[in-house]
Amino acid sequence: MSGPPSEEEALPITNTLFPPPPVYWQSYTSSNIGRYESLTGTSIIGKEKGKGKVENGIELDLNDEEKIEVETLKGKLEKPIAGWVEEDGRWMCFGNMYTTKPEIPTVESIGIPKMFHSSPSPQESLPTLLSSFLHTILLLLDVLTSSARTPDELMHSGWAHEGDQYIQHLSNLAATMMITSNQLRQTQSESTLVMMMEKEVEERKKQTDLLKRKCKEIAGNIRKLKMRE
Repeated sequence: MSGPPSEEEALPITNTLFPPPPVYWQSYTSSNIGRYESLTGTSIIGKEKGKGKVENGIELDLNDEEKIEVETLKGKLEKPIAGWVEEDGRWMCFGNMYTTKPEIPTVESIGIPKMFHSSPSPQESLPTLLSSFLHTILLLLDVLTSSARTPDELMHSGWAHEGDQYIQHLSNLAATMMITSNQLRQTQSESTLVMMMEKEVEERKKQTDLLKRKCKEIAGNIRKLKMRE
């Protein structure tokens, strides 16, 4: 049975900041590229390879199976038509809709009443919003646990349920907090980058200390060998 991993094995690889390549790079094999060029007479970068009869990228003398194969290879190798995205101004990705010019929603754009008369910074407004959110929850719990009211009293008060006003206020507070948090994206990105670089520097320091100890150990062993001679 093998023992616990050594200190050398526990250290990660130094350069781990780069993400892995996308999945579609595996489609660009020599066989796929060669087959595409032999069927169409053109390369994947659009330059002519030969003088075969080509119409819209497909040779006229191809059979049905080869035409299907060409269409399949085109979907794998040819770049997407970005003009459609630019013309429509949006695209779908994993079920979500994105726009070419993303806009961060504001409180006014989604019809939520403003919580502040001025426009404080997120660092100032978020603690206040959180405090109001917790206070509203306590008020809602107090209403839900109080004595029951008659339907006539609820009707005259204008609420189908006494807790509805607090629930609506909680919804407005939550939406305002999310919109306010979006304003901290740049700060969050900068902080994340700093944290990643600090972690990378720390890992390099650990590896450097390990190499120094290893070199010191090797130098000591060499001295012992020389003394034995």
